[in-house]
Amino acid sequence: MKPLTSLFLLLLSCLTANAQTPSILCGNDIFNQIVRTHHPELAAGFDAAFDEARQPGAHPRGPLTINVVVHVVWKDPAENLSDDVIYDQIAVLNADYNRLNADTGNLRPQFQPAAGAADIHFNLVAIERVQTNALFEIDVLGTDLLGNLKHSDEGGSDAWDTDHYLNIWVCKIQPLAFGPIVIGQVLGFAFPPNNLPHWPADSGAPNLDEDGVVIDFRAFGSNNPNPLEFPGVGTLSVKGRTPTHEVGHYLGLRHIWGDGGVLGPNDCDQSDGVDDTPYANAQSNFDCDVSKNTCPQVELFYGTDMPDLIENYMDYASEDCMNMFTKGQVELMRNVLTGPRSGLLESVATHQPSATAAGFRLLPNPANDRVRVDLSTPASAGSSLQLYGSEGRLLQSKTLPEGTASEWVELGGLPPGLYMVRVHNGRQWSAERLVVR
Repeated sequence: MKPLTSLFLLLLSCLTANAQTPSILCGNDIFNQIVRTHHPELAAGFDAAFDEARQPGAHPRGPLTINVVVHVVWKDPAENLSDDVIYDQIAVLNADYNRLNADTGNLRPQFQPAAGAADIHFNLVAIERVQTNALFEIDVLGTDLLGNLKHSDEGGSDAWDTDHYLNIWVCKIQPLAFGPIVIGQVLGFAFPPNNLPHWPADSGAPNLDEDGVVIDFRAFGSNNPNPLEFPGVGTLSVKGRTPTHEVGHYLGLRHIWGDGGVLGPNDCDQSDGVDDTPYANAQSNFDCDVSKNTCPQVELFYGTDMPDLIENYMDYASEDCMNMFTKGQVELMRNVLTGPRSGLLESVATHQPSATAAGFRLLPNPANDRVRVDLSTPASAGSSLQLYGSEGRLLQSKTLPEGTASEWVELGGLPPGLYMVRVHNGRQWSAERLVVR
């Protein structure tokens, strides 16, 4: 079968499965097809990285921190997301990857023992903003995914060193179309890990300076003011879980139904390579169907037949019901982060982190009843302080009198969890995570 025909059938099957309405897609489906068709050696590199990451980890436990650069590439003003939305999304990632999200209790009891906290933390070091006239369209019959988004000379934003920073590009991804017919919308995609030690240095793909995550501007942040609407589909709930899903791909995870049957139906022989995610032969259809059991069979890990794990971040369920990674997924991601993506954990001074330029410390952190905010330089006119919850809701806001060197924030009555403190020094914002016990 010719490659172009294969990709057309992939998209057509997605469209047919959704009753002839535009299909909502994770772009990794398209990326996988492009790579396996046009770059077989690269596909082998991805598979090797995945197989190595599946091996039992021999790495020490403890927190792992990823430095993040968010590139906002915008044409219309609505696409130029505010700092509040970006900080909120970082807070969502930190909550989801550490099982501090407020909806953990929504996980069905039979899956509670399998839920894991990755102890992976995301540190926002910079926000890059680029105004552009470029359009970001996925060429479904081509060989790349939005390469122009990642190059300033093509209307995008150049990546920071991709070995040491997670680059997240936020833009308007144009609908997938054949001529005038809109067949789907990609909300995001990410490149999986590669570059194992025994592979050539240039085996990262498709280009090392394009490695990272791409998110449609409407799917970024739980406080995003732009509705995610599609004709024939309706308005989708947005809670910041599309970036959680795509960062999962970036850290080595596959869709929980195993991504089998790219050119035909899935079946219950396909696996995502993780023992504690039950088999499924189909993705969720952006709903919360807890009765879904597409593979009625005894799961070896659980010793019984289990329903589909629709609460998992690597399904296509509604963001209202996504709330967990499994312990097996956590182990795989940590193996990737201490293996093929270990450069992310190294201290670098290639760029000066602009997001922390204002400078302050939180003491103590973690905290109980209150926390002291110590400023590195006294507050100037126009300085302020804000406290956000992990869901992005503003909880406290106060003006800092000129000359203030420290300020107490009362935390009484707040539930344990992850929060975000932001300080404006009269010129720019900085932010720090706060853990309340």
